[in-house]
Amino acid sequence: MNKLIEIPEDSLIAYCLNLPRPVMESVIIREIVNPLCNGNSTLYQKHFSLFHALYSIKNNPDYFNYMVYIHPMNIVIRNYPVDNKCIDYNPWTDSFCENQTVDGTYCAFHYNFYTPFRSAMIYDPLNEFYSDPYNIKYEFSDELKKVYSGFTKYIINRRKVEQALSFFSFSAIEHCSRALLQKRYRELVKKYHPDHYHGDTTMIKEINAHYSLLKEIFVV
Repeated sequence: MNKLIEIPEDSLIAYCLNLPRPVMESVIIREIVNPLCNGNSTLYQKHFSLFHALYSIKNNPDYFNYMVYIHPMNIVIRNYPVDNKCIDYNPWTDSFCENQTVDGTYCAFHYNFYTPFRSAMIYDPLNEFYSDPYNIKYEFSDELKKVYSGFTKYIINRRKVEQALSFFSFSAIEHCSRALLQKRYRELVKKYHPDHYHGDTTMIKEINAHYSLLKEIFVV
């Protein structure tokens, strides 16, 4: 079975804090993980070990003063804003909102924006998967192949994916999940079903097209 590569959390934090912008995981693997390997580690072993370390930092109360954004295309660790400024983070601009907050975390706009997602965001399947070191054994599993297939489809069809997310009223891929997508899909199908007074066959076709694409992305 693959062994977890032990990545010092403090070194990883210091490295990411000094990065001028978000970076792909391949950069951190090259600079941080590769020097720790014995030369026999697989790419998956490196990937899993890095994400395990990142989620360990994110879940550790000792590091709650850091914002940890984890995505294969964008990995970021930043100090949270102080003085009751909004902590909503935009990975594309690498910046926080920093408007005045209503509860010490989010401004009025982002507080209201995230309210519908609060219950759904409690469970994060990726956090659960990468936090368990035993899951490094899944390198050759069918489940992992599905995840990689979904991620590859996202990279290849990124613009179409973003359009589909917008169609279902999700502002970013991080705000969507398979459960939320299914819920929104059923709501729209019910609203535009041809049997209803306001039915729209063209809209149903568009709903199904966007849903089919996103179903292949959100495999968990």
